[in-house]
Amino acid sequence: MKYSERIDYPQTAAQLLPVFSNPAFFEAKYAASGAHDIRVLETEHGNGRFRIKVSRKVPTDVPIPSFARSLVPQDITLIQTDSWDLERGVGSLDIEFVGIPVRVHCELLLKDVAGKAVEDLHFDIKVNVPLIGGKLEKLLADDLKVKFAKDTAVTLGMLPGYV
Repeated sequence: MKYSERIDYPQTAAQLLPVFSNPAFFEAKYAASGAHDIRVLETEHGNGRFRIKVSRKVPTDVPIPSFARSLVPQDITLIQTDSWDLERGVGSLDIEFVGIPVRVHCELLLKDVAGKAVEDLHFDIKVNVPLIGGKLEKLLADDLKVKFAKDTAVTLGMLPGYV
């Protein structure tokens, strides 16, 4: 399942990219978003590139129908890898749902429009479960949209302390 989102920021891309390549920002943002057991697994920073891999547990924010309860636990462990080409403002994020046959890939583009940054996100959700995979993709897309809105609000609230 594919879908897109857009975030409008009051800062410029040049102001945001140092924040989006700061491991402390990721840890604080995830904690403020309600995640727990947050662990930075890997970071790489150099040659105009940044990559961070973080594990965290998050509550499922949408009601789980009976057909999917055995496949979707109350708390989901996510392993998320964010990567940025800091010179071009192009990135990606990949989310692995531990113990659930789900993958999320998102292409990111951060650019300035009229002196403010705009981030375009293009998500692709894959659920590898025969017969009910499409229903699970829709369910998880709805959950991801809830988390995305929360993440965006937390990010926008935290940015003044990091820019």
